[in-house]
Amino acid sequence: MPKSICFFNHKGGVSKTTTTFNLGWSLAEQGKKVLMVDLDSQCNLTGMVLGYDKIDDGLDAFYNSRDNLTLGPIVEFLINGGQPEAYLQSDNGKLHPTLHENLLLLPGHLDVSDLDSQISVSLKIAAGIPATRNIPGNLPKILQLIAERNNIDYILYDLSPNVGGLNEVILMSSDYFIVPVAPDFFCWQAIRSLAKNIPRWHRELTMFKENNDGNSAQSIKNSPKFLGMIQQRYRPRKGAPVKSFEKWMTAIRDAVDKILVPNLEKIDCIMPRANVQEAIDLTNGTGDLSAYDLAHISDFNSLIAISQQLATPVFSISDQQIKESGQFGHALSTMKASRDSFDGQFKGLAQRVLNLTS
Repeated sequence: MPKSICFFNHKGGVSKTTTTFNLGWSLAEQGKKVLMVDLDSQCNLTGMVLGYDKIDDGLDAFYNSRDNLTLGPIVEFLINGGQPEAYLQSDNGKLHPTLHENLLLLPGHLDVSDLDSQISVSLKIAAGIPATRNIPGNLPKILQLIAERNNIDYILYDLSPNVGGLNEVILMSSDYFIVPVAPDFFCWQAIRSLAKNIPRWHRELTMFKENNDGNSAQSIKNSPKFLGMIQQRYRPRKGAPVKSFEKWMTAIRDAVDKILVPNLEKIDCIMPRANVQEAIDLTNGTGDLSAYDLAHISDFNSLIAISQQLATPVFSISDQQIKESGQFGHALSTMKASRDSFDGQFKGLAQRVLNLTS
């Protein structure tokens, strides 16, 4: 049975998509077969994998090809009332490969936002209109079936930054979730908002499942376990965050510990602190992390542009590729050192995730 991990923060600009891609690659390096699902209608993860040059040139041929499985026809099928099992009975094309043989992508589509609206409405009216009762659970069900058909070990969901119905059912259908954050006031606010919204979703879906006992509704397990947050996009100095970023990283950690964690414990949507701390201690030699701090990942700076151009993670960029980007001298040495540092950080993060989810 594939294990699913949701990356979610309704505050945008926290490197959620980049983290999904880099962690997915790291898990694939560990021998796991990984499926990334781009559920953001902006399709940034899809652009990262396919190459932004293809996005600029237009993707009509790609999306129109019956050989390519994307969220476009899945969304259309579900909006028109189709059932997950029926969709899998036909030949629906192949998942898109990446440059790593163990890492696959289910490309996103602009029409995902239409399904988001339909799910949001269905959650409100399902009790009075039986015909809508299967709509909320159909998407997680069909994605699970696709993963099973392709022998996937891990599904990574990259969600859009909002609190709509689609995000609600996907997060609450997942086995685990991780919250990427950036060190600023808005992410501090977002943690407090998550502490309210996730318990609210849990209440809503508890009632929904009680009133709808069908197979589709049961795919919304409503008990995802919070593994922790990933603090990123800060500027380092001598291996540590500069003071202005450190202030907000501490404030966010305190908000997670004092507000988010207690609220998640009440609804059993959290990995026990002792388990998270043990996973961190086994893989973090510097001692700078504690539960629920899964990783500290500084800003990728110029490496991100090379990564996007090559459709490869920042830590897999070769010395030659860095050199070909126009770097030389001290700048070249600095970028190589940063690349190597990110390699260690994502290897450690991947191992923590594996330890917590095995």
